[in-house]
Amino acid sequence: MKKTIALLSIMLFAIGNALVAQETAVAEKAVPEPVMVPTTAVLHFESRSRRAEGDKIGKSIADLLFVNLLEGGNIDLVERAELDKALDELHLSAVGMTTPESQVKLGQFIGAKILITGSVFDAGEKHYLVAKIIGVETSRVKGCSVSGTNDYLDLVPELSQKVRTILETDFEKLLPKKATVFSVADRLADVKGANRKVYLSVKENIHQSVPDPASDIALKKILLALGFQVVTVRSEADFAIICEAIASNAGQYHKFQSADARVELSVFNVKENKLLSVGARKETMAGATYVIAAKDAINQATLKLAADVLKTLK
Repeated sequence: MKKTIALLSIMLFAIGNALVAQETAVAEKAVPEPVMVPTTAVLHFESRSRRAEGDKIGKSIADLLFVNLLEGGNIDLVERAELDKALDELHLSAVGMTTPESQVKLGQFIGAKILITGSVFDAGEKHYLVAKIIGVETSRVKGCSVSGTNDYLDLVPELSQKVRTILETDFEKLLPKKATVFSVADRLADVKGANRKVYLSVKENIHQSVPDPASDIALKKILLALGFQVVTVRSEADFAIICEAIASNAGQYHKFQSADARVELSVFNVKENKLLSVGARKETMAGATYVIAAKDAINQATLKLAADVLKTLK
């Protein structure tokens, strides 16, 4: 009898442990994986209030919003000093950025996919803060606002939470679809390779001992899809494409590694020794490892740049 009771106790203990383990596994599965929000820049807010101190309050709101978003750790933010330097070099205003052209220009220069700007104004006794979250490449906009009778800066934490929610749940709606060889080939449908020969020279550096052929592979696939031949001797080619790609670590965010990539392309007419087109593009991507992020960033920068630069191969 004692043996039977002992056996039952052991069985019940084992079943209990199994149930606890199962509940723990279910609970762990229920926890959503953190998302990595693409590179985002916070611009100064525009002051439309007589009671606000001109541009000073708009800058203070942007600074506080930047700090609040930074605390979460999963939003890749452009440093304020880097942003101000870029605006100065591009001769752009930190306030407004209303035209898609200026948004794209700034975004490409600093590698940002999303811009946050906004305004502050009064209505009656209330203060209002309005934020616009803009997709650089699509010009799509999401917005949110807060209001209250407290000081303008006291409203920033509530606005930050609303902005963070939009960034974490809806950022994909602000971005274009990832470029692929097929999407680039469709954009270059007017370019007919007609078996003409292209010499391709690619230099890549991701600051790793193992080389990464992301640009080389992407360009070869595009050229073959368009009907060109890729040759290894420049003097035998009709065109030459010179590509330089470099990637560097852009930081770690939760489980993600981020990488910045810059790709430069030059296209030459070999017979005439003439430069036909040149361009550069920056991309920032995140991945499970730095190498994956660097390869993806170089690949996307190469594909998007090729869609513009290779138009001269007609």
